[in-house]
Amino acid sequence: MSASAVPTPSSRSRAAELGSPWNEGAGARALGLVLDHAELIAEVTETGAAQTAARTRRQQHGNTERAADDPQFLRVLADAAARSAVASAAADSLVRRAAHGEASVADAELLAAGLAPLARDAVRALFETLGASSTLTEHGLHDYWTRLHELAAR
Repeated sequence: MSASAVPTPSSRSRAAELGSPWNEGAGARALGLVLDHAELIAEVTETGAAQTAARTRRQQHGNTERAADDPQFLRVLADAAARSAVASAAADSLVRRAAHGEASVADAELLAAGLAPLARDAVRALFETLGASSTLTEHGLHDYWTRLHELAAR
């Protein structure tokens, strides 16, 4: 995954510098959700790529020696990278537009609503791809589900 698929660190710092309506109430909530969803998607994507690359065993019915070379895994990772790129670009664009007075709270709320299913898909795909062993507490991947549910509750 390229670094461009991760929301730029300056997006969050630029967002912190925005004035009203972005620093309070519904504006702050919506902007925070957009940035948090984009970051979650990027982290899940990076973790999925790293975990897949680290696997030494292939799937039972896999057609390659290594899981990282399996076309099915590669397709899932490409989909994840695409979700991450879209989420990052959307978050960066919202912050840029808000800084120029060209975005509304409604725009941010709509974007947050659109990123929520992408985040769910990213987390679901991570667990489906990595299989049962990904649910082991020692991997810490359950934190992604927790964060996803916390975002849904906000």
